[in-house]
Amino acid sequence: MNKEPTFSYDKKVDVLYISFSPGEKATTSVELNDNILLRFNRAEKRAIGLTLMDFSVLVQITNLGPRSFPLTGLNELEPDWQETVIEIITKPPVNQILKVSVYTPSMNETVPIAHVEQLTTASSLYSTVHA
Repeated sequence: MNKEPTFSYDKKVDVLYISFSPGEKATTSVELNDNILLRFNRAEKRAIGLTLMDFSVLVQITNLGPRSFPLTGLNELEPDWQETVIEIITKPPVNQILKVSVYTPSMNETVPIAHVEQLTTASSLYSTVHA
């Protein structure tokens, strides 16, 4: 289970596929937002992979730091599903790639957000494509 993730970048569509368990099929997938798809084994509460669409946008660094995105898909989940997904995305191996935090626009409202970590492997894939 402590395998190194594998990365596959599709330049034509700007999508990075990350597999935490190469060859294993996910039992469930959840759109965390329009650009991030989490694939996992629900029974084991274990991540199988991530699909990062518009990867070049997700990894852009702004003058204030990494670009963050709201995880709007969490709001569409039933509470038990939401709890499972949060548990999966806030522990390894997902939290080594997807850094999750929260934005609090008011005292009564919280919005889960995330940014994609600048991984050496992922970054080198992107640099090779956009050099």
